[in-house]
Amino acid sequence: MKLLFLLSLIVSCSNLFAQPTDGVLDMKKHKIVMQFTNSDSVSQASVVGQVKNIRTAWPNAQVEVVCHGGGLELLQTTKSKAAAQVAEWSSKGVVFAACSNTMKRKNIKKEDLLSSAVVVPSAMIELTLKQEQKWAYVKGAH
Repeated sequence: MKLLFLLSLIVSCSNLFAQPTDGVLDMKKHKIVMQFTNSDSVSQASVVGQVKNIRTAWPNAQVEVVCHGGGLELLQTTKSKAAAQVAEWSSKGVVFAACSNTMKRKNIKKEDLLSSAVVVPSAMIELTLKQEQKWAYVKGAH
């Protein structure tokens, strides 16, 4: 009986020191706001890859990608090189936000954006508000 107890104790303790094999670091509710400003296809793929890396390590993380300037192309139906990935991550709760100021400056309408995109009045204000609400700030795709 003591041997059985000892064996079960050893197995239980060994699980405490096991490394996670699925890449999950913790299940906390982290909050990350990413600024994205690049239009090139490599940067578009990179920022979506960064979202994937974050959500792999922290599955419960709230992530918002705020796109402005050239980064708005990530959310445009005719210019996005990562539309499928944006749709996939949006369906998993990641927010992809378009800056209304950039849209006005470039004459882009809401209908020109991917259906999953949300519009915020100003990228700078959105980024500031999130940081005031204790979201971590990350410059995406660099």
